[in-house]
Amino acid sequence: MKTALVLATMISSILLVSTAYALVPMGSLVITVNPEKSPIESNEIPAIVGTVTNQASKPVDNAQISISTASGVFYTTTDSDGKFRYQYPDTVSPAEYLVNIKAQKDGYRVGLGSTTFFVSGVPAQSQYHSGTISGNNTIQDPVASSILKNIEIAKKMQAEQDAKTKQIEDEKKLQEQQRALANQQLQIDLQNWFDQLNPFTPRNAYAMFVSQINQTVQSIFWGQFNFTEQKTNNGLAARDQVLQNGGTADEARNAFIQNASSSKSEIVAVNKDLNIKYGHADKDVQAKFDKYGNIPR
Repeated sequence: MKTALVLATMISSILLVSTAYALVPMGSLVITVNPEKSPIESNEIPAIVGTVTNQASKPVDNAQISISTASGVFYTTTDSDGKFRYQYPDTVSPAEYLVNIKAQKDGYRVGLGSTTFFVSGVPAQSQYHSGTISGNNTIQDPVASSILKNIEIAKKMQAEQDAKTKQIEDEKKLQEQQRALANQQLQIDLQNWFDQLNPFTPRNAYAMFVSQINQTVQSIFWGQFNFTEQKTNNGLAARDQVLQNGGTADEARNAFIQNASSSKSEIVAVNKDLNIKYGHADKDVQAKFDKYGNIPR
């Protein structure tokens, strides 16, 4: 009974944690919205186009879009590229129009945006005057007051969005500069490392060893080194070929051993040829030895 109670408590805790985690928003949606054309003539039908992305500038599809205009609120959704378009049902009178956009989708915080467009022509008498309205005139004209208020809200939202965009761009530039500096320092460190290890490379270390040997036989030693180095390179090439063809590690190791190893007869032949080449042995005398370095009886 106690065991069942403990298991139930653990499962409940896991579910609670999972539920709480699932409710954490993934950041605000970002709206970019503009009039499809501005200004337009009074006989043209206005349209609004926009894009909804996440904080990483990735398009968000199937987001619910609310479009608030002077004629009411209309709804649409974003397509697979995060884009949306709203066309007014008819033409509108000459004026400046403010459009507010709200985007929603599960898992994200609400995104807000706005834009304005102009319709050219002479405003109708029933509309507010197009001149600047201030002071008591604003109080006396509630429509103008509402429009001005919405314009100020839109300007503030745009300024905040511009500030966020600039901050993201500045952070990106800083990261790129830091990466460039880190890569530059890495190249310096690697060069210093190579400089420190250079005397200990196989060829340089062997050169130090050969320099202490009688000069008359140094060429023979270098011939032996070159032979061994070539065999090693052959082994490495064979190993890489096996791996590129999908072979196992054991097969690659065997290929290396087979191609890098030298038989006794090969070593004898190399030493014989080097001694003859550099004048330390007579060709006719060396011909009397078999491939194992022995004189047949």
